[in-house]
Amino acid sequence: MKEIERKFLLAKMPEVSLHSTTCIRQGYISQALDSVEIRLRQKGDAFFMTFKRGQGLVRDEAEIRIDEADFNHLWPLTHGRQVEKQRSKAILENGLTAEIDEFSGALAGLFLCEVEFGDEAQAQAFVPPRWFGAEVTEDSRYKNKSLAENGIPEN
Repeated sequence: MKEIERKFLLAKMPEVSLHSTTCIRQGYISQALDSVEIRLRQKGDAFFMTFKRGQGLVRDEAEIRIDEADFNHLWPLTHGRQVEKQRSKAILENGLTAEIDEFSGALAGLFLCEVEFGDEAQAQAFVPPRWFGAEVTEDSRYKNKSLAENGIPEN
């Protein structure tokens, strides 16, 4: 599977209608220089292991659902490479969904917004709403794995 998404910084939580909010905690088994990202994620009451490869707009992604016992068994392997956030969804004027992440803990004060697309042409044609901040799709410092390992980037 391919994941096609663009990512943007937000100055604060936007004043838009939000459709759902979910608590997420995720940690990374893979190390900084590994070519494949291996992530554990708890999203509400669901547990996942995700494999990602590549960088930028288009990445390979495979996600499998795991049970809570497996998640808890593997979670210690992510020590020092974890993030916690609240993810809210907002429907944009063009029918796309913006996923807005408000980070907590060491990343408190950081807000990121991601929009996923069906293909690269749709992604390239997308015009972000005015409340979006700077685009960081190609800035690897804003990948969740990098944030988990290195904290909020200094600009």
